[in-house]
Amino acid sequence: MKKSFVCIASLLLALAGNFAQAQSLKLGFVDSQAVLEKLDEVKAANNTLQGFASVKEKELQKDAEDLRRRIGVYQEGQKDMSEQMRGATEKELQAAQEKLQIKQQGMQTEIATKEKQLFEPIQKRIQETIKQVAAEGTYTYVFDKQVLFHYPAGDDLSETVVKKLQANKPAAATTPKPTTPNTQAPAPKKK
Repeated sequence: MKKSFVCIASLLLALAGNFAQAQSLKLGFVDSQAVLEKLDEVKAANNTLQGFASVKEKELQKDAEDLRRRIGVYQEGQKDMSEQMRGATEKELQAAQEKLQIKQQGMQTEIATKEKQLFEPIQKRIQETIKQVAAEGTYTYVFDKQVLFHYPAGDDLSETVVKKLQANKPAAATTPKPTTPNTQAPAPKKK
């Protein structure tokens, strides 16, 4: 009987501890999309990325237009070409088309790399700020609003996170200018 009493008492203490722990559980959420839309550094990064992508796309369009022109010249003059010359020209045009496709894939990789380079530090900063806000508000868990079906508006930490991010802007967060490849030779150094 004494063993049963000890087991029941231990069980009640464990349940009471779990209940007390559940009572201290504090949940919050952040609308990450809204946070991103309100940050100037995100807008600047988007502008930089769009400028970079635009330059790359113009380069690719120039090469594609050159290939279309070469194909047009071939189509107009192919009836006057020998079989051997036609075959060599077709191989050359096929190689140029493959080269253009490889360049397009490379361009997409460059743009993705640039995007990662621009946005990774911003995302890291947002995550660190969310952790700070959660610690300051003694939140046990903070979720992204995108995964919640129901939530009380009072647990929305988005504005607090945005205000903290804007107050602690990094020095490099000033609006960067879109980067473009340098096509000019550097100016000579003065002695």
